[in-house]
Amino acid sequence: MLLELFKERVESVRSLFEENGADALLISKCNNFSWFTFGARSHITLNATEGEASILVTRNGVYLLINNIELQRLIDLELPREIQGELEIVEYDWFERISAEKRAIDSIVKGKVISDTGRYETGTVDLVSLRSVLSDYEVESYSDLGSECDEIFSDVVSLFTPKMTELEVQGIMYREMSNRDIEPVLTLAFSEESTLTYRHNLSRNTRLGRRGFVSICARRRGLIVSSSRSFMFEEVKGIREQHRRNCYVDSVAIASSRPGKKLSDVFEKIKDAYASQKAPGEWRFHHQGGLAGYSPREVVADPYTSVVLKSGNSLAWNPTIRGTKSEDTVVLLTGQNRIVSYPQSSRWPALIFEIEGHTVRRPDIVLLK
Repeated sequence: MLLELFKERVESVRSLFEENGADALLISKCNNFSWFTFGARSHITLNATEGEASILVTRNGVYLLINNIELQRLIDLELPREIQGELEIVEYDWFERISAEKRAIDSIVKGKVISDTGRYETGTVDLVSLRSVLSDYEVESYSDLGSECDEIFSDVVSLFTPKMTELEVQGIMYREMSNRDIEPVLTLAFSEESTLTYRHNLSRNTRLGRRGFVSICARRRGLIVSSSRSFMFEEVKGIREQHRRNCYVDSVAIASSRPGKKLSDVFEKIKDAYASQKAPGEWRFHHQGGLAGYSPREVVADPYTSVVLKSGNSLAWNPTIRGTKSEDTVVLLTGQNRIVSYPQSSRWPALIFEIEGHTVRRPDIVLLK
């Protein structure tokens, strides 16, 4: 199965560079490398955008251009066995990277080369339209990752205390993700104070107080799940109802996201949902999310986004009302949407919404005793 999917992926890349009047495409961005190889990691540091290896796709071949430090690791640990036979390896010494990679490209391709980075003064092409449509294989991997993220939230929330700091919560989340071979691309812990002050709070040495929430972007095999969970140590006036209203907006976003719909149309539904929940201007204070997958957000939705949704797209909407947030990762399937980071099996309590014939489950705010 994977070999056939890989061959289809190769042909999609060839079609892309041919449409751009080129003879080859150089793939060097980490997210594109992971997408093309079904999950291999070319990065060393978590924040790298360009990796230690590149893929060169030509009309007649597929080449792995890689330095001598990383080759064995990628063969042993990263590249799926099924596709390794399809790659012609070009190895070079680490200290000659720029010149060696360029010499290799020039010796292989006699025509025009384009790339995803603009490296070597090549023309640049964006691969988001290709990598944002997930195969069934990727959807299952994504679902496994999302389910594990949900399990982490359910397992650790009982460890939180009012006197614990945001940084301590962040550390707990780091540990639990690491134990499951998940890379913590982002972890934001919000104390009560932070929920009221910042839409993006970088965790601080601030005690949680009466309540809070945690947001994560968690990566494995290149795919990134975004998810948030909210908790209280005591009932805080108005917050439970506000959380419900916030989740309603999220439910509208999820139910409205179907193949054939434009992102801008879904965004208008979100704006209307805010207004119906007596929070008409809240969408202006935080981006609402958008396409997800091999980046936390592949495309951020706004009133002007013309992207048309397709089956296989994933989205992570994250509407906020000052003090509350709702967020999970959803895959658009032919028959229905799948909330991969809040599966039916979740132990986290649910709020249920009926939106235009769709039943949408959203995580409730939990009261910790």
